[in-house]
Amino acid sequence: MEPDEFTLDVQVGTTKKAHKILGQLAGRTDGDDKKKANNPKAPFDSMASAYMFALILGLSTGNKIEVDARKNYANFNQTVARDVDVFALLKHLGEDSDLENQKSAQKAIEEYATWGLMKMDASKLGDDDYRIGDLLDNLLG
Repeated sequence: MEPDEFTLDVQVGTTKKAHKILGQLAGRTDGDDKKKANNPKAPFDSMASAYMFALILGLSTGNKIEVDARKNYANFNQTVARDVDVFALLKHLGEDSDLENQKSAQKAIEEYATWGLMKMDASKLGDDDYRIGDLLDNLLG
């Protein structure tokens, strides 16, 4: 597929558990995306930044988690991707099946991001002390 054959103007989500982690990564201690950030230890200033980082983490390592009981998060292009060419990232780092059509791309984005969110949560120390540097050292080292 080529970028002009479909867009990534889709609603993306993740599992309910990963959605809570997404909020926590952006400083919302209860995981609610409507609440204001209140955790100064949070590694991201927005849920969109955390989602994009999680997507890149999953995509760059080739890891996915199937998303069942999906919880909607946001419009991907408007809120998360903005100026990032995610189509190119999927094409060069993902699987061929990730770009069969818009639905397969949406599914792949959600699965890569969910894996990344779960992996970041597993790397935290205590309740809210995320160790992103340690996680990257372990994945890349």
